[in-house]
Amino acid sequence: MEVENQYVKQYPDLMSGKKIMYVHGFGSSAQSGTVAMLRTLLPNATVVARDIPLHPQEGIEMLRQMCEEEKPDLIIGTSMGGMYTEMLYGYDRIVVNPAFKMGDTMSKFTGKQVFQNPRQDGVQEFMVTKGLIKEYQEMTTHNFASVTDEERGRVVGLFGDADPIVNTFDLFLEHYPTAIRFHGEHRLTDKIAMHYLVPIIRYIDDRQSGKERPVVYIDIETLRDSYGKATASMHKAYEMLIEKYNVYVLDPKST
Repeated sequence: MEVENQYVKQYPDLMSGKKIMYVHGFGSSAQSGTVAMLRTLLPNATVVARDIPLHPQEGIEMLRQMCEEEKPDLIIGTSMGGMYTEMLYGYDRIVVNPAFKMGDTMSKFTGKQVFQNPRQDGVQEFMVTKGLIKEYQEMTTHNFASVTDEERGRVVGLFGDADPIVNTFDLFLEHYPTAIRFHGEHRLTDKIAMHYLVPIIRYIDDRQSGKERPVVYIDIETLRDSYGKATASMHKAYEMLIEKYNVYVLDPKST
């Protein structure tokens, strides 16, 4: 059990004693800052990650083997990792800005590329070729291939409303009912993790443990100043409430 860091926001009760598998994005590695962030936020959970091979068939085979070995309680994948994570059926999963059209996304970044984070094999550069793009285009045809009623209840999608790279919100909704937009771009920042990812992890953790939290309903107008903007204390209050309650913000005008 890790020692709680009193100088940063952490959730020691969340996923305590459980295992989270993180699936990184394209051009990244298991040394992604997101891995460090998850380990900091969830000090009593075990977060595992491995470098994904560049070629997609090798990637999905490695990830499926990793699932068998690690037996994760939850899988979180971002961008390309979200594309792979959708195909890891049989597990609770969160996909963040999933690149379900990976071939099209890659076509914007052809030629020599540099890995954003250190890789275990020491390789620093790679090439995005037409052949590699076709490999990913073929791989994404296997997304949503085994969606069942049970699977629809095991996957949650998070989508940035200003993502300049990936836009698969509508495609996800064609297959899964739980798609959530957050105010942000492509990367999973600390703020987005605390305000959106952590509540979803808590929901999944509670469901797995059979735990029900008290519900709090908040009128959205109580969170706004006279100009209709979020009050300075709103985020802090929300962060405190979600640790103990299921929080629902209501807009009376929409009912």
